Amino acid sequence: MHFANRNYMNNQRAFYTLGMVFLMGAVIVGCFKSDDFINPVYNCNCGTVNYLGSEIPLKMAEIVVPDSTEVLSRSYHIVADLRTAEEVNAHAAAHDLTFHFSFPILDDVVYYVQQDDIQHLVQIINHGDETEPIRNYQATDGNIVINPGAAGEEETVEFNLTIRQEVDGDLVGLPIAFSGSFADTIE
Repeated sequence: MHFANRNYMNNQRAFYTLGMVFLMGAVIVGCFKSDDFINPVYNCNCGTVNYLGSEIPLKMAEIVVPDSTEVLSRSYHIVADLRTAEEVNAHAAAHDLTFHFSFPILDDVVYYVQQDDIQHLVQIINHGDETEPIRNYQATDGNIVINPGAAGEEETVEFNLTIRQEVDGDLVGLPIAFSGSFADTIE
């Protein structure tokens, strides 16, 4: 009996010692001082939009040549964050303004919404709005000025539009001024 108690006590000590080694290892490895978290703010420094009287920096601008057989075909996509600085820091739901437009071929410098067939869509995407998270807008007046670039060169775009919300194919609400400029390198 005495021998069994000694093995039992040795097993308890070994288990206790092994447990302490693991605990100390976890404390040493698991605890360290890291830099304070800084919430990344996406800003491409590539342009701005003016919407509802506010100048908003773009967080993305992309110019693509969608047709490899036509070097002057273009597709443009820009995104601006409509959240306030406080909402960004508080990780509020995304609230973006996007503008997408494209041309089968750039055959002019100035394009007028009322005269030219411009495939376009302006959207307000608000993940915090449960009733209408996506609102579509169409331009009813204005122009887009494009200074085209060749491969590897910068292309600049300026637009000055009047937009209206589109619901089920009908334009609703009052006209809204929407303008801006951006640049990107043609790849």
